Amino acid sequence: MEPLIPTPSSRASSAQSPKPLAQCRSWLFVPGHDPARLDQALDSGAEAIIVDLEEFTPAADRRQACDDFVAFAERCRQHQRLPMARINPLTQGGKGELAALMRARPAAIFLPQVESSMDIVLLALALAREERRVGLEQGCTALIPTLESAAGVGAAAEILKASPRVSAALLGSGDLSRDLGIAADAAPDERASVLAPWRQRFVDACAKAECLAIDGPWPYREGFEQDLKWAMARGFRARCVVLPEQVAPLHRALTDA
Repeated sequence: MEPLIPTPSSRASSAQSPKPLAQCRSWLFVPGHDPARLDQALDSGAEAIIVDLEEFTPAADRRQACDDFVAFAERCRQHQRLPMARINPLTQGGKGELAALMRARPAAIFLPQVESSMDIVLLALALAREERRVGLEQGCTALIPTLESAAGVGAAAEILKASPRVSAALLGSGDLSRDLGIAADAAPDERASVLAPWRQRFVDACAKAECLAIDGPWPYREGFEQDLKWAMARGFRARCVVLPEQVAPLHRALTDA
């Protein structure tokens, strides 16, 4: 069952509602401590905006970023964007981050470094507790695992079935590249070639689980549209982006598909 997107009934209307999670094409990751980047994200047209506490927000700024997320999430909804956040693993600060974020009614919580179904089970239990605590409908918050290692992609079938909250998954191609031994200064073509079978394995697992496959980011200024064409030919219909200028070409390509 697709998770509900929580909206206040007194203010919600079809004209103001963001696109359902399963239909989102663009997933823009931004730091939570940089107001200019948050404003830029809202202006980018991205359909889902993820405040990334794990990689993009310095540890010293995470508490404030969680507090600021409440107002930012409301701005997202006013702009018809889905507000989301990626926390750290529960045992590495994620539990406290989750407690602070839930009052903002995020549409989804991303979990990094997922390698087993137990990672999902534990976060699903934590989400249920937090929903009860802040008075949200049970099950309304989606859980999106980030598979960013060979072990994680290899266990995708079990991970994607671990909770009904999982209706999408992200391929963390940056960390996966490092796990596969791809040099940081490798040429884009070399990186793409090594990642290709893993991306295919990921999108196939998502299709089998009836779960939206979110392709990993293309971190280069050049070559995005060519790589996007490759990904679409293999079944991807959603993509993580870290460069706001990639949102428009992503939407054009997927709209024309």
